[in-house]
Amino acid sequence: MALLRTILAFIIFVILAHLGLAYAQIDENLNGLTSGIFSLGRLLEIPAQILVDALPTAEVQRQSIEESGVYFIGFAAAGLYFVLFLLLGIGRR
Repeated sequence: MALLRTILAFIIFVILAHLGLAYAQIDENLNGLTSGIFSLGRLLEIPAQILVDALPTAEVQRQSIEESGVYFIGFAAAGLYFVLFLLLGIGRR
């Protein structure tokens, strides 16, 4: 159980690092580390993207989601992984 929680913490860290690099407008192809963080961050955000796309939203809501783009999906993904992190720790003593 501890290993799963550690992996989820690492996933949350990678997503937040991806959002931080995107916010600071760091070039994705600056070096191998930034390239890896960007690509792994996008890969880990795919489940949240699918979930957000499946939600029934009004046109105004859809436009707001598209304007915020990477930040909305990134924070949604980090939130979902954080909920899983918390759920894995509920049964611990």
